[in-house]
Amino acid sequence: ASMEPEVLAGLPGVVQVIGNDRKAETAAAVIQALGLDAADRFGKTPITTEKRVGPPKASPVGHRTRPFLKIQDGCDSFCTYCIVPYARGRSRSIPPEDVLAALSAYEASGFREVVLTGIHIGRYGLDLSPRLDLHALLSMILDRRLSLRIRLSSIEPTEMTEAIVELMAQSGGSLCPHVHIPLQSADEGILRAMHRPYGPERFADVVQMVRNRIPDAAIGSDVLVGFPGETAEAFANTRSLIERLPLTYLHVFPFSPRPGTAAFHLPNRVEADIIKSRCNVLRTIGRRKKTAFAASLIGTQTTVLIESKADPQTGWSRGLSPHYQQVAIEDRSDLPEHRLVDVRLVAADGERLVGRPIRERTAAG
Repeated sequence: ASMEPEVLAGLPGVVQVIGNDRKAETAAAVIQALGLDAADRFGKTPITTEKRVGPPKASPVGHRTRPFLKIQDGCDSFCTYCIVPYARGRSRSIPPEDVLAALSAYEASGFREVVLTGIHIGRYGLDLSPRLDLHALLSMILDRRLSLRIRLSSIEPTEMTEAIVELMAQSGGSLCPHVHIPLQSADEGILRAMHRPYGPERFADVVQMVRNRIPDAAIGSDVLVGFPGETAEAFANTRSLIERLPLTYLHVFPFSPRPGTAAFHLPNRVEADIIKSRCNVLRTIGRRKKTAFAASLIGTQTTVLIESKADPQTGWSRGLSPHYQQVAIEDRSDLPEHRLVDVRLVAADGERLVGRPIRERTAAG
């Protein structure tokens, strides 16, 4: 809708085209459209010049127990494979007072974890006046001492700063010990062709920095396989770095050419069967790392957010740990969703852990 509003507006039965940046205004826009001329049925403001983000909504968007709060939208990076800057516009941030108000509303509604999301959250606040950054926002959130734990979504390696890692390490669990840092490729040439602003060793240094300061942190990454020009040697570089780094899980994606991106026109595309084979290799490595990380947590104590009612066969509830681990809880009392339960991790069933309750928290979480 943001990319080709004129085309969509011409389709039979279309009254008005609403861009992603205006989805919060859908109802009002539909009503207004009843009095608009046909020429005005799509927004006149190009998405690339949009300077606002829709207001945060204090409702369980994205997950019934872990709402996603969008603090930023858009992107200024223009990676050659990505359509986002064209479809979502430039980077722009929610004012911190609105973020804090939304978090307070989530807390009052009984939620105990919120995921801070955005297209490029490491750029948070750089467009605001006065200017601030993600570390400053996180510090403001922690100063509120809300009965919420905060989880970060994906953050770029160049923006995963020592200050943010230190804040996470000293938060007492208020900032989940979980970071997701996209790699995409570990080949210098491919990273340059992608227009990624780092090299493989810079990425490795960031991952090691997190591991050194937070030894039990969950560290995930994205990998894009089969970018044009990815030779067997380039893929081997990616595989080698992933195998030696203390990553705990991977999201592996095959390259898909997107019209409108620079990469769409690049030569030397990789054959589909080769891409599939390489994806399988990395996914196998990812599963192995995820299983090993789960096993490393056995014997530790953690706090699990209950996400589902008791299984009818086992009577056990299931939830998520701060380390982004699924945990089955040895308890037949049908623990309610949203509850935080202290458990000791006693076993692992592949990638899933088994926890035994130590004590149940109060109803307030």
